[in-house]
Amino acid sequence: MSDRIFARDLATIEGHDRAVYGLTWSPNDRWLASASADGTVTVWDTASWHAVASIAAHAGSVWGVASSPDGGRLASAGVDGALRIWDPETGRAICDCPSTKHIVFCVAWSPDGDLLASGCDDGTVRVHGPGDPDPIAAWPGHTDGGLSTEVIAAAWSPDGETLATGGIDFAVRLWDREGGALAVLRAATSDRNDINGLAWSPDGRRIAAAGQDGHVRIWDRASDRQALAVSIGEGVWTRGVAWSPDGRVLATTGGDGAVHLWDPERGVELCGPIEHRSPVWSVAWSPDGTRIASGSGEYEASGGDTRIRIRSVEWSSRANAAV
Repeated sequence: MSDRIFARDLATIEGHDRAVYGLTWSPNDRWLASASADGTVTVWDTASWHAVASIAAHAGSVWGVASSPDGGRLASAGVDGALRIWDPETGRAICDCPSTKHIVFCVAWSPDGDLLASGCDDGTVRVHGPGDPDPIAAWPGHTDGGLSTEVIAAAWSPDGETLATGGIDFAVRLWDREGGALAVLRAATSDRNDINGLAWSPDGRRIAAAGQDGHVRIWDRASDRQALAVSIGEGVWTRGVAWSPDGRVLATTGGDGAVHLWDPERGVELCGPIEHRSPVWSVAWSPDGTRIASGSGEYEASGGDTRIRIRSVEWSSRANAAV
């Protein structure tokens, strides 16, 4: 099979008037949810791309959004310090966790749906039980090194036993389910390297970390050593990162205004950049891996390209066979 893929436009969604910071696809492929700097979370029907629900979710930017593993709940995190859970079909609030004095940048469900982790700007990772408005634990950690303490990214391993978090201390930190520190992964670079995005490979063997220095680094979990690095350009920050469900493609986004699709084994691009007209913050694969969504916009400002773009992704041999 050829090692090239084709990305074709399927739909362009307009609805937010500020940057789209987060995207999450429901496990049953019924909807895609977007989180925006305009303070809203919007749920889009994936058959028509019409809005199912538009939720006034937070007072200020919504930085994180995540579907529960069963698709029945939608969590959002915002600059107002709140963590909220919604019914994605109706937009009704299910749980409103008490607001803190700290910005909540990211949110991640464990694969079993029993734990909801969030990262805050005070360097802590808070963990909630299902439907519990009060955190059952707060794990301090991102307070050593770097520029400050913000926890920007969080992702659970596929087996649910390990949580990876990343922040402006330039580190990827690994935790067990009880909050025990397992490892600290930090790139050997003298450049500023905030960890802006994280994603586990589907087999749980590797972690991809999007850095401020223009690189996405892939770490081997068995050795906790860097296995590979790809670059979208020196001095251009990276942010969104997502593995395809079959593990064959790694999607990355960043300040260059494009989505890049990489071979995660060789570090080569599999097609040309998929371009937006503003920095690209978020990227998400459909559950079957045939489509990819990306969202863009100007940082904390109105204007720019605030659309969500949906594209089909096909390997070249399959695409050529259909011609």
